[in-house]
Amino acid sequence: MQSEPRSSAAGQRFARAAITLLAVIATFVTVEGICRLCGALPAPAILGAILAIGLARRHEGGGAKAFFVAPAIIAATALAAAAVGWLLHASPFLGAVAFTGGMFLSVYLRNFGAPLRRAGALIALPLVAMLVAPARADAPGGPLVDIALVIAAGICAYFFATAARLLGARVGIEPPAVRFAAPPRGGGRERSGMPATTKLALQMAVALGTSFVVGFAAFPQHWGWTVLTAFIVSSGARGRGDAAYKGILRLGGAIAGTIAAALLTHVWFPTGVAEACAIFGFLFLGLALRDVNYAYWAACMTLVLALLSHPGGSVDLSFLGMRLEAILAGAACAVAAAWFVFPIKTVAVIRRRLADALLAFDELVANAHVSQEMRADKLAVFEHRLKELNEVAAPVRWHRRVVRRSNRSAHPATWIDLASALREHANRFGENTADAHYRGTIRRAIAVSRGAIASHGKSEGLPVGDALKRLHDILLTRG
Repeated sequence: MQSEPRSSAAGQRFARAAITLLAVIATFVTVEGICRLCGALPAPAILGAILAIGLARRHEGGGAKAFFVAPAIIAATALAAAAVGWLLHASPFLGAVAFTGGMFLSVYLRNFGAPLRRAGALIALPLVAMLVAPARADAPGGPLVDIALVIAAGICAYFFATAARLLGARVGIEPPAVRFAAPPRGGGRERSGMPATTKLALQMAVALGTSFVVGFAAFPQHWGWTVLTAFIVSSGARGRGDAAYKGILRLGGAIAGTIAAALLTHVWFPTGVAEACAIFGFLFLGLALRDVNYAYWAACMTLVLALLSHPGGSVDLSFLGMRLEAILAGAACAVAAAWFVFPIKTVAVIRRRLADALLAFDELVANAHVSQEMRADKLAVFEHRLKELNEVAAPVRWHRRVVRRSNRSAHPATWIDLASALREHANRFGENTADAHYRGTIRRAIAVSRGAIASHGKSEGLPVGDALKRLHDILLTRG
């Protein structure tokens, strides 16, 4: 019974990857053609392709205004990123300060609503792309032509990525746009009074600053690998456990990719058209498997970078070994920052998101007797909260497999599983559950579960896991 949904999800992933790859190839070919006309190096084309990967994964809101504003932001930040890239080579210290400041700002802006949160994400993308492919075009026309090529790369990436998202939505392989405004999450501030997003911004700044120091000192020619890894691990890390988990995945994927690159180039090193096909093939595979496990993406990108770094020749194993050392150093910088700079406990994040999911479920139950449209809105909010909760599930589920506690119901991973299982009950709520007494019983059980979460399992003598199991038992009585 489960094979069909799984195969459908796999088909969706591969279809999304194919459309994203089309945007990447279209961006690369277009910008590379412009570079040829200008007699410039193709570096802006690689920059544009990397931007297209990031932009194609974003689901922008804001309507027509955002459609015209976003390209201007992308063009401006691509230009600023190019300036930071130039500064990193001309004055590494000042460049590192500018890069770290830009990344801090991109995270800090999340404190100020959706428009600035989107702007912050658009600021980060060109800066990251510069680490992978510095946009040195060296056009005969001089710096002004180089600047124009960088701006063109950003704009092309945006429009092709937008076209890819629209195409995906039209053929039904992208999730539909969120049709509700999710209510604000409670508990956004920690006990210290500092918003969690500000803590994450400070962690990012410390991780990047440390990675620059380590990279400049230990890997002077390839410091970018260390900084890029520190950014990847810090970016979106939801607590200490999540940062450690992402660091392990990044390192494990890089090791697998290094081994695969060594084996591949020992047997066959692609050149010319075969090399381009291999690069785009590995990129497609990484895009398709990225949501399954980040390690697949890390492995595929290691393969791609190995081919790009040594076009038409063999891969130096010592070079790949140095890459692993740099990745390990960058991951260590990010994990240390997450653990020691205003640390956020993973279980605290889970408690907050679990409480939000239960609140949304309570709203759904309370409105089970109203119009179908309102029920659909409440169900959409609940699904959104469950998605947010499952974003932090991977590290704690991995931890549960490792520690193998005897009392599994006390583990946060079990709480997430129990909350996710509420989905099947949520889909059943409608006019046939309009019995006020039944809904009141469910809501009281939800209140007990939320109380257990808020009081760390001491509410009414019930641990969180037991309270959630009682809620399930009540729901099953009318199953």
